[in-house]
Amino acid sequence: MTYRHFAALTAVFFAYIGAEPPASLEGWNRVFEDEFEGSSLDTTKWNPTYNWGHTHNHRAYCVAENVLVEDGLLRIKGEDSRDPDAPATTTSGGKTYSLDYTSGAIDTRGKFNIQYGYIEGRFKAPSQLGTWPAFWMLQDGWPPEIDILEIPKERTIHHYYMHYTDPDWYTDHGAAWDHEASFGGTHTGADKSQSFHNYGFEWDASSMNFYFDDKRVASYSRPTEISQASAMYIIVNLAIGGWAGDNIEVTENNPAYFEAEWVRVWKKKASLPDSVRILSVAQGKCMIPSGNTIVLGDCTDSTAYVTLQRMSGTTYRINFGKKVLEMSNESTEAGAAVGIWGWNGKDHQKAVLEPQSGFSGTVVRIKMVNSSLYLRNTGDRVIQDWSDSWVWNQNWRIVTNDSELPEPTKLALKKSPHEPSLARLEGNVLRVVPGNRFREGAVSIRVFNLKGKLVASAQTHDEARFNVDRWAPGLYQIVFGKGANTEILRFMNKQ
Repeated sequence: MTYRHFAALTAVFFAYIGAEPPASLEGWNRVFEDEFEGSSLDTTKWNPTYNWGHTHNHRAYCVAENVLVEDGLLRIKGEDSRDPDAPATTTSGGKTYSLDYTSGAIDTRGKFNIQYGYIEGRFKAPSQLGTWPAFWMLQDGWPPEIDILEIPKERTIHHYYMHYTDPDWYTDHGAAWDHEASFGGTHTGADKSQSFHNYGFEWDASSMNFYFDDKRVASYSRPTEISQASAMYIIVNLAIGGWAGDNIEVTENNPAYFEAEWVRVWKKKASLPDSVRILSVAQGKCMIPSGNTIVLGDCTDSTAYVTLQRMSGTTYRINFGKKVLEMSNESTEAGAAVGIWGWNGKDHQKAVLEPQSGFSGTVVRIKMVNSSLYLRNTGDRVIQDWSDSWVWNQNWRIVTNDSELPEPTKLALKKSPHEPSLARLEGNVLRVVPGNRFREGAVSIRVFNLKGKLVASAQTHDEARFNVDRWAPGLYQIVFGKGANTEILRFMNKQ
């Protein structure tokens, strides 16, 4: 949480791009969270003040008593009073500060640290000028430092930075505070003291992305500098004075509160394998090439195998052998057919893969970058169409192994002797009977609607019955079992 002026930032690759985090097809596992429930700080997750002591580069002495957990919030209180244990002054970074105020800080050193991931918190800043709320990360030694949120002055402007050692010095000597450099910037928008906002940070070996209210506001590709950050821990604190200046609006009768609804951290799941198949959830068939056109066909055909090559974020090129899935003639029209051609790098050959919830495995919708239209099946053809048109037919399963294929295909492939499951409507009751492959113990049965939402489920040893009176007309998918022992049927409710 440094406070230099950053007018002479090193030139970096920088862009404002709208993107919802976490931004990756592979998905994420949540590895840390605190919803700040209960009536006290969870000390299995946090140290109740700075891990190095009570002071830093500002005028507040930080104590555990000023870290409050109440009403589902973390509330760090800054007040105009000298703590009885506070020394008269403290020195940091060559500056001396009088300790006229009391505030709070928490960090996760020794309890949680991370290299690479997505870190996010939901905060409301205090309204008083002279306060400096921050949400940031450190590791032992300085630099590096990652600032996700700092609000030192105007409440409409928040700062985000990475501080690092100049690479030329770092290569020979390691981290050094007197060779510090930085990249980052500011975001201007709503008054951060009037309501809660989300502040996020996505980080991998080559790039850092900063988010505000679920939209990416800055992206930096600086792998050399980023490599200096390894086991980073999280800090949340409310500073008073320092970079915020000495015009401090915190008074005896007007304390400041820096509030958080939650802090969460995710790590990326394992990457998808090099070779996958793209299966229409509605049709139970896979994309395959027919000349220069993409059609739906047999998932066991060797031409059904594709490679997904990530370009950035959730944007991919989809390779069928040496050719790439594309919108023929760079079409942006709804109803245009999908084809394949040699790679030329234009947007009509790039697709955004949007993960869908409510399914087992990985199910996505595929949006072409040049048209912002979604791929769907129509019969055995693949076309692009509007986002709200035939939504069920816009769901595509990324098949990584044969267990994810529909049962008829698996039976043909494996010549299975198992009696298949069945589902039939008897009046207003859907009767579902698992096949004999599920006779050992109870089987999980789940029914999803055309939007992928779970509408019914059961555990049974023999059969399950579901009343469909209140089910909307349309196509439903019935999933038996889980993982490798899975079978899928489809059911049309015409009522």
